[in-house]
Amino acid sequence: MNPAPFRNNVELTRAGLKPRRRLPGETAIAVTWNRLGGLLDRLCTVSGIAPATALAVWRVECGSLAFIRGRPALRFEPHIFYNRWGKDHEQDFDRHFQFGGRNGVDGARWQNHVFRLKAEAEWQRFHGDQSAEYRALKLASALAGTEIAAQCASFGGPQIMGFNHDVIGYPTAEAMRQAFGRSERWQVCAFFDFCTAKDIIGALTARDWLGFARVYNGPGNAEAYAAKIAAAYDEAVRLLEHGA
Repeated sequence: MNPAPFRNNVELTRAGLKPRRRLPGETAIAVTWNRLGGLLDRLCTVSGIAPATALAVWRVECGSLAFIRGRPALRFEPHIFYNRWGKDHEQDFDRHFQFGGRNGVDGARWQNHVFRLKAEAEWQRFHGDQSAEYRALKLASALAGTEIAAQCASFGGPQIMGFNHDVIGYPTAEAMRQAFGRSERWQVCAFFDFCTAKDIIGALTARDWLGFARVYNGPGNAEAYAAKIAAAYDEAVRLLEHGA
């Protein structure tokens, strides 16, 4: 298990969340900075990552979703759930979940995700709606247990997949989910711990967005993520340097 140095560094984790200088406006980047910029800046200084870089990743991963205690930002991934549970329970899985490339559904595996609570119900999209995401997670938990369900979802501002819990020092995906729900402090620490453990600090400092995305987001859709991060980085630089 990775020792998660940032999460265990008492001095760093006691640093204030909010920055000394606020950014104007209500853009996703400004909202994130005004809520978390103090700790982001501190960890950026230690890790060598530019604050604009961390803000860009946050912008791409979760936009400006507000923190709700006990309910960290969530994206449930049915294709991962299939890999970890559904392939051994295909009838139950297909009754409740669909994803691209399976059973005639168009698109790649990470596309066209839908679910339904009952076999006779209409299929529902759920990405982009946090209440629906949590209903999908609850359904998966009822089918496979909370730990497997949590392994198949990404959580928090940095949207770290639950199956990466050990990479950032948590014994289980559910323990990671609960920590992310207690405070955004642990989400910020997790991002830097993950980047350190996966050896992608260098990609971020070099602004190698594609190299970063291949590891962080997976190779399947890396180019699209890289383009989004690049655009968000430029926006973050403008805001941090000029406040506009």
